[in-house]
This record gives sequence, structure tokens and C-alpha cells, in this order.
Amino acid sequence: MSITAIQLKEIRQEFAKLKPATVTLNGNRAMTVQQAIFTLAPTLERMKKRGFDTQEIVEKLYEKGIEVKPQTLTKYLTEARRHREGRKNQKRDTPPPPPKREQPYSFITPDIPDDEL
Repeated sequence: MSITAIQLKEIRQEFAKLKPATVTLNGNRAMTVQQAIFTLAPTLERMKKRGFDTQEIVEKLYEKGIEVKPQTLTKYLTEARRHREGRKNQKRDTPPPPPKREQPYSFITPDIPDDEL
């Protein structure tokens, strides 16, 4: 099977016009509850630090159209935290780049032989 340059051009133009099935007319893509919680996780964690308990956060989410049980919210927040910490650890696990040498090594040759020192 051979493909011509004209066919590739047509495919490229057609693919450029395609839109994902999960995108709505206004450009917002639909998200699952888990994806929404992962996205909101930093904000929800700050709410907990300010004194909100899990049930209060669940109620606030419900008011905004996100239905989640307290146990599920706790699970998703824990997963999001582990995911963030895992990414931080991956960054730390990579060795630092070798230091750049400003000047090439130079060899010093003594002007007095070693046995005369």
C-alpha cells in the first residue's frame, strides 16, 4: 500500500478539522468526578487547612453540581496528593547535570625537579 503526498495533505487537513467527542459546543470538555476532584485538589486541601471538614466540602461541591461521597472525596484527595508527591520525587531522582567547566584543565609543570625540593 502506497500513500501519495496529495493523500497525506488531505488527511492532514481533515484531521486538523476534527474535534474530540468529549468537547462541548462552548469548548469545555466533560470531566469525571475524579478528574474534577484532582483538578480542585489543591483548593480543597487549602479549605481543609482553613478548618472545613470533609462533609462541609462535600456539601459545597454538591452545591456546585459535583456529587461525591465523603469517603470517595478523601480517597481522591489522597490519590491526588500521592500523584503530586510522585512527580516531585521523580524530579528529585534525576541526577543534576554535570557542572560546566569554565576553563579547560591545565597541567602545571614544575620548574624544579621533585628530587631537588
